[in-house]
Amino acid sequence: MAQYLREPLFVLDVDQANDAHVQRYFYQDYTLPNGDIHETGCGGAMDDATSKGMLRAFANLHVLPVFMVLKRHEGHFYGVHHGALSTRWQAEGDLAFAQDNCANHEWFNEVIAHMEYCESRTDEVDCEVDTDEANAFLIGTMERRDRLDIVHDRLQLPRLDDGHYDMDILTRDLPTEAARLQAQAGNPGAGSPVGTDPLPSAGHRPVASTAMISKHGRVSIQALQRILNTRAAEPEHMADRTKLRQLRKENHTVLRDWMTRGQHRQQLNLPAGSTNTLLEVLTALIEHRVAIHELLATLPYPELAVKVLPKAVLLRWGDLEAYGVQVSAIRHVLLEESASLQAKDYCNTWLHACTTDNGSLRDRTIARDPDRWRRLASLFPDAPAGARPTGIDPECWAILHTLQHAAWAWEVTPWGAAPRTILGSLYHDHPALQRVCESVAVWSDWGEVISLPSGFTWEDRMVSMETGLSAQAHY
Repeated sequence: MAQYLREPLFVLDVDQANDAHVQRYFYQDYTLPNGDIHETGCGGAMDDATSKGMLRAFANLHVLPVFMVLKRHEGHFYGVHHGALSTRWQAEGDLAFAQDNCANHEWFNEVIAHMEYCESRTDEVDCEVDTDEANAFLIGTMERRDRLDIVHDRLQLPRLDDGHYDMDILTRDLPTEAARLQAQAGNPGAGSPVGTDPLPSAGHRPVASTAMISKHGRVSIQALQRILNTRAAEPEHMADRTKLRQLRKENHTVLRDWMTRGQHRQQLNLPAGSTNTLLEVLTALIEHRVAIHELLATLPYPELAVKVLPKAVLLRWGDLEAYGVQVSAIRHVLLEESASLQAKDYCNTWLHACTTDNGSLRDRTIARDPDRWRRLASLFPDAPAGARPTGIDPECWAILHTLQHAAWAWEVTPWGAAPRTILGSLYHDHPALQRVCESVAVWSDWGEVISLPSGFTWEDRMVSMETGLSAQAHY
């Protein structure tokens, strides 16, 4: 954002006690080893003394920087509106802006008179001297962006390039760059990459829309996190218990409509006397992944739905999801023109051995056998990695494979478009995924899943759910 603004951005990191600490973000040029010059954003937190001195230097020259407020405990950034003060400081030293936009302000004549007085002076002022007299002169003779450069000079910081940030470059070049990165990551973007399945059961969510919530179906992120992290049968707070009943009602309404359509009714095999609760239906659909993917993609609160699953059922589902990825990867090696005949013969035998009993424990054990995956890698170095990586707990591995269906906003996370064969490396590289899996595995806490980084604010999600759009529809 600082690069787009062409000036520094200050973030006030505010905790629950309303104590604030300052972060400063800016940009600068780096020379790459090949000689290319690359502008990149940088910055971070400052100690209180440094931040106070810096902001005082800005105020002395009437330069009001862009501020944002970060409240981590609320999961939100907030913009800061400075009102008439921002307009006045922008007008000072900028006659054209003042005349075009500020004639109706009560301070207009005062600002114009000060600029005319400063222009009539013939003495010189040292810009490096931070005195009231020097500052008043600079305020009346220099535009705000030029005064920002003086602030940086006084603080012995490099000036920031004020050249226009060409958004057309992004529009023109980003699709090509994105395709290059996807190809390098093993997701070429055309057809189905190795290790994925063209069927919905092993791809992304099968629908780009979801059921609309009612006017009572909204919930704050804090309340939903408390509900998802509740280990007792009911939440501790009365307000949360009331909201939980409403959210369950939202999900159940969608479930009832989904079952009425009937295309998966024959797969349910529910016991006699079943009341068709989400727990009963999801448990019955564990073996039918296309159906469970479709149902969870339709529910407004899939995180709440999967939380009701007993741990044994959840782990079995995750194991079956991983099995589906492994079988899909083996099948795709058979279709790879670059794979040797020996590698294809090996995969053909392996595929037959691990698909004889409809994904039974024996089938899954053969499909995930790490020795077999190492053998395949020796025969075909470009083969996907289907085995569970060393260092990932088996329970976390299973839960990891459920997240794309359990997390409403999965498609707009940084890894939402990645092939599922690289989930292991994503787990190692992204602490957020580790926290989710470990919290669910150890405590059955699903609250972290709604805090996964994405391009969506919580309000974005609520608005989308009110209009029946999924995260995928915005991606």
